Amino acid sequence: MKKVPFYGNAPDNNQCMVAVYRMVMEYFLGTQMSMAEVADFVGYAPGQAVWTLEPLTKLAKMGFDIQMLEPFDYRAFEKKGTDYLYSAFSKEKADWQLANTNIRDIAPSIPDFLHTVRWENRAASLQDIDNMLTAGRLVSVAVNSGVLNGTGEYADHNVLIIGREGNSYIMHDPGLPPAPNRRVPRNALWEAMGGDHHTAEVTGFRLKTHIGERLDQYVVSVRPRLSRAFAAKLIGEKKVLVNGTPTKAGYHVKEGDAITIDYDESVLDAIPDIDLPILYEDHDCVVINKPAGILTHAQGEFIPEATVATFLRSRAKEGVNGIRAGIVHRLDRATSGVLIGAKTQAALGWLQRQFADRLVEKTYLAVVKGHLKQPEAVIDMPVERNPKAPATFRVGANGKDAVTQYKVLKENDTESLIELRPRTGRTHQLRVHLAHIGHPIVGDPLYGNGVYGDRLLLHAYKLAITLPDGERRTFTAPLPKEFEEHFL
Repeated sequence: MKKVPFYGNAPDNNQCMVAVYRMVMEYFLGTQMSMAEVADFVGYAPGQAVWTLEPLTKLAKMGFDIQMLEPFDYRAFEKKGTDYLYSAFSKEKADWQLANTNIRDIAPSIPDFLHTVRWENRAASLQDIDNMLTAGRLVSVAVNSGVLNGTGEYADHNVLIIGREGNSYIMHDPGLPPAPNRRVPRNALWEAMGGDHHTAEVTGFRLKTHIGERLDQYVVSVRPRLSRAFAAKLIGEKKVLVNGTPTKAGYHVKEGDAITIDYDESVLDAIPDIDLPILYEDHDCVVINKPAGILTHAQGEFIPEATVATFLRSRAKEGVNGIRAGIVHRLDRATSGVLIGAKTQAALGWLQRQFADRLVEKTYLAVVKGHLKQPEAVIDMPVERNPKAPATFRVGANGKDAVTQYKVLKENDTESLIELRPRTGRTHQLRVHLAHIGHPIVGDPLYGNGVYGDRLLLHAYKLAITLPDGERRTFTAPLPKEFEEHFL
């Protein structure tokens, strides 16, 4: 069990967070600080509990590796203020926060916090807490002390979890009354956090020493230009040695380990800079109009070629790295149009979940061979990988469901301009569906009569998505001139 110093709450019962930070800082930094000094560090004002954004940002800049999980959306609060507070919390909790904390004063600290601390806008699970403990973190958890102590009266409170034994957590509870090394069953902690619909802040602290990290995570931490998949590949090829011996990607780094990585990153410097047309940008994401011919990201092996991912890398914040840095979704090399990328890990998760849950509306325009029999229709045909040509796909009974809605917009003597709305997102779905019904996209070398080097006349025209700040936006990429030339 970690020998973590213990400090209790102050008599005003509003300094549990100050006590938690005092324990964390003394344990990791070895520096004793008075309660008054820590209160000044965290920005405590008499009679008010402290929201943690400013002290967390300070600690991160001091060399702490901080992982914070919380369903409270700071971006939405920055934008909407107390209206968001009452939508996120029960009235009882929101009233308590306004009366007993510095919640009204945190908005100016939010941008710096979002750019500095590794924050995920989601509810933590007990498994998250276990993972943090395994990784060598001390874990601060916000709880309802009324539930934790069985008093029934709501009060926001912070405890510091220092370990786990069997089915119980070991925590330093600042009180009142103070309780060092308090044993609390897992289910009791979960209830005190608020249960399945909790809004508790869970924050793991450690210094940036990498102790407890998986080996593949360690490689990415010290070589941030590499992806985790590429790190695992290097480990599998025995190019990463721990104390002179190859091991597995899941090995947890221990204190004193000598780790060598046999990979020359200078090859990455061969990638040229790329300038892509930006349709929209904020501190969370960037939306571009991807030109045809540009890869979204490298596939597997390193490719010394500028991609959308290399363009995003220069804009990405800490935690967004690798050959797929910031990539939320992809467009084929030959396809142009709207593509959204993430600049933070939290934004990446937010945006990817919308694609996974089919909450994104995508509209494509394509020029196809011939005239379609129906001016509007839905193509509902499963798509599977073609075993005879593994780089391609086909309609097949064993494939995954794939649904495409189309509408004819214009026709000339030999071709049609159509609008496509995919309801699913299978690889090459639009190209496979249109080829299967006898109307391949003009310029398609895989599924039509085109040859490599032709301009595939497929364009991602519109993308409607909810941004991490909660606003629903629609982005449009103008139709390329090659399309217009077919219907002058």
